[in-house]
Amino acid sequence: MGTDAIAIIPFVSPDISDVVDKVEALRDETQVLKDATEASAGQAAASASTSAANAGQTAADVVATAANLASAQAARDASLYGKGIFPTIAAAVGFGIVGSGALVGGAGGTDGTFDLAITGGVGSGAAGRFIVAGGVVTMILITASGSYTTAPAFSFGASAGLAGASAPPVLARNVEVGEYFWTEIGAGILGMYNVVAGPVAIDTGVRASAAEVIALIGSRTVGPVAITGSVGGTAITNTSVYYWPGSLSAIDEYLASVELGFGVTAGTIHVVFAHVEGDGTLSLVSEQTILAVAGPSSVNSGLSILKPAGSVMGLQRTGSGTWYYTAGAIPNGEAEWFTAAVPTSNTAKTIGFTNGPQWKATFTGEIGVKARAAYATANELADIVGSEQVVGWPSLVNTGTNTPSNYSVVMQTPASSDGYITEVNAGASGSGAANIHVIQYNGDLTVNVISTHRITLANGVTEIPLSIPIAAGQYPAISSGGYKFQNSVNPQGIPAWIKAGVLSNGATVASSTQHRYEVAFTIKTGLIADATRALAGGAQNTGMNLLAAADPNGVVDATAIFASAGAAHSYPYVPPGSFALTAMPKSGDGFWGPGKPFVGGRRFFVPARPSLFNLYDGFRAKMAEHIANNDVLCLIADSIGHWALASNGPAHWFNRVTQFANVGIADDEPGMTALRPSSTYTPAFYGVTTSGTVSTGTRGPLGESIILADGASLAFTGAYEQVDVHYTQDAGQGSLAFAFNGGAAYKTVNAAGALALDQYSGPSLTGQAASGNYTLTVAGGPVEITGLIRLGIKAAGSRPRLRTLRAAHGSYTFASFNAPRLASAVAQCGYAGGKIVPVLALGINDSFGTPPATISTNITSIINALEAALAPRIIVMPPMRPSSSWDGSYTGGRTYDAALGAIRQTYRSRNVLTIPIDGFDYVNSGAYQEGLHFNDAGHDGNALRFIEYVAERG
Repeated sequence: MGTDAIAIIPFVSPDISDVVDKVEALRDETQVLKDATEASAGQAAASASTSAANAGQTAADVVATAANLASAQAARDASLYGKGIFPTIAAAVGFGIVGSGALVGGAGGTDGTFDLAITGGVGSGAAGRFIVAGGVVTMILITASGSYTTAPAFSFGASAGLAGASAPPVLARNVEVGEYFWTEIGAGILGMYNVVAGPVAIDTGVRASAAEVIALIGSRTVGPVAITGSVGGTAITNTSVYYWPGSLSAIDEYLASVELGFGVTAGTIHVVFAHVEGDGTLSLVSEQTILAVAGPSSVNSGLSILKPAGSVMGLQRTGSGTWYYTAGAIPNGEAEWFTAAVPTSNTAKTIGFTNGPQWKATFTGEIGVKARAAYATANELADIVGSEQVVGWPSLVNTGTNTPSNYSVVMQTPASSDGYITEVNAGASGSGAANIHVIQYNGDLTVNVISTHRITLANGVTEIPLSIPIAAGQYPAISSGGYKFQNSVNPQGIPAWIKAGVLSNGATVASSTQHRYEVAFTIKTGLIADATRALAGGAQNTGMNLLAAADPNGVVDATAIFASAGAAHSYPYVPPGSFALTAMPKSGDGFWGPGKPFVGGRRFFVPARPSLFNLYDGFRAKMAEHIANNDVLCLIADSIGHWALASNGPAHWFNRVTQFANVGIADDEPGMTALRPSSTYTPAFYGVTTSGTVSTGTRGPLGESIILADGASLAFTGAYEQVDVHYTQDAGQGSLAFAFNGGAAYKTVNAAGALALDQYSGPSLTGQAASGNYTLTVAGGPVEITGLIRLGIKAAGSRPRLRTLRAAHGSYTFASFNAPRLASAVAQCGYAGGKIVPVLALGINDSFGTPPATISTNITSIINALEAALAPRIIVMPPMRPSSSWDGSYTGGRTYDAALGAIRQTYRSRNVLTIPIDGFDYVNSGAYQEGLHFNDAGHDGNALRFIEYVAERG
């Protein structure tokens, strides 16, 4: 923003078919203004009068444009994101089954996927499937929610022999307040309704036939033949193009996905769109080749191919992969068309009724596709232009009672998105000083202070300009008194958290709607915030925007931008997003914020708030004695520490800790002890596979090992300088050969001899400096393996590594880690001459039935055993509170709180380092996958909490 006004397109047509081009043009003009504002912030501050006039005109244009968009957006959103078509209004606003509560898997069932029987209750329409593996129910999938006033029950009888399986259905309203739905109001005519508080369905007056809705905003699937691939299918050997006549449509459609029946080899398939002429011949419209994975599959990544009105779609076999048809009559009496080759102009077709090719296509209506594109573009525009949010009481006055000194008030309305507190209005009867805070609410009536800014109050209702960063979800607050409040008068019922004292990290507040405080905050985002800050002298280097040009999608390397930011400011802010780096400047000194840097693909953590220390050096400093002594940080845990429910091995929180501690040193894998093949959490999740005959043993830190029969092997891929195992030496055991890329064994270990547990095979240097395939093969008899060590290639001249090991098992409690298992863990952690440094992350399974006194006894037994093993330090992590959907899993009247009390008390009495992850609201923060186990965001956050707590207090 400079001294010249920049024109903004003043009007956007509400016609959805035109909205894309108009909004994109507006976005481009807005981006020009944003760039100009940032480039000339100093000039704007120097010439405030001219700049203010230009900014005012710009803001007026933006507001007018947004208003013109509103009606089109409302209609589009209602159509695109309505909750579907319901048979009645009551069914729409009623309750449907959205999931299941705590699952009891039962035993003895037949493995496979089965239809879920849903019986009883009041209502109908729900459907689902369930999976049985290893004789127990492992997953429930709801495929139709139905409508119910009283919850039904699930039955798993479709799996023969299954006994003891149960899970309660979870009901939720089918269409929530603020959402839209369709229902039939006449023969073939649909009406659109909006749900408002009550809930009550309000007729919007919008009408459409079912055909119009499906054609324009919906999707449809074409293709009658089941997709089975080689199972029951016959390979297609010719290069004819096969069309389904049902793909013909009178409107433009877009191909969204294709289901294909391919064989065991991936390949390609040719997509052909042809116009159907008046005489029935076909003329080519367009063609494209797409990839197809092996087996029955669905191809949808990146598909959005136009099929014009009057056209049909066909598929042609290419030279890559094997595509199948199903012999016999095509189901439902449908026909197929085919041409011997890709049609040209007016090419004749052949019609058949047998041997249907295995493909289905899903088409999306033209308006649905275009409106979705418009919606994304409009969101980009809204993010760029920004918004203004006023938090506090309206129509302030400077009469009433003076708020006591040091009194603190936190507004219970969070910032809706990242931005700045640009203004505070306060009513006071005289001059004075107060503090403006940005706080984080911890969810348990405690707060943390993110930042503090001093202001001066004056007599009257004063507008005080500010430029204070505030992130989405954080809250504005004021303390130190001097402003007015209306005692026991709050007609608006606006809630606040209050404290009769100053705010500090961990301060306890109380929720109240009793009084009205004469304070209001203005929070602005995007361009609106930038303009306000520029005109208010906000061009000074705050460190907040130094990384604004860094790619937040983790694609473009941001190392140079981070280095420049580190040189320009002591505390550069890392905004939300993922950032790709080849190195972290200054080991992360001064960098802070919610962003996620990745150094060489490995997660690098920075503090959430500005700090004098960086987490990397701080964490390694607290681990220095263990690093120097070759101690092993050993996670002793249940399913949360074992596997569930990270999307991949590197995303698990303990792997994140290992990666972070050894950034720039070596890409080590935590030592593995869960190698058994008979588990839901198989070793393949961490990249280890087996071949040959394998079975489960009873030794090792988990009381479960893997036994490789003669000729069986373990295999994995990576770049490792050391690969070793812990094994059982015993009479009759065979030998284990270590090989790389199928070559001759570079090491062989003989496991025969007198019984000795957890024998170490190394150190075994691989002699490799590049990634490859490692194979550990047994010969001459069985070998029992209780642990696997994989250490990455160490960078020359780098610091020593922190060694880690995972001893975790799904469903385990404190009692599960008995004396033999702990002794095994201790032995394995001594492989490099050091000792075990345990991290106890247990207790959630104890809370589902173990008496608190017994929990304390079992914890005491574990700590005694670890202290007897001379563990130099014990770190513990209390269990996190699960969601209410797990309430049915508690037995005997005991709850999570009773178990946590016993766990906390025992830990305190033994003076162990406690990482207080139980002080975080994982449920409402979206950190759980299904109310108990972390999703990827939860794993990332848990790793940060562990690292930060050890670095600062360990």
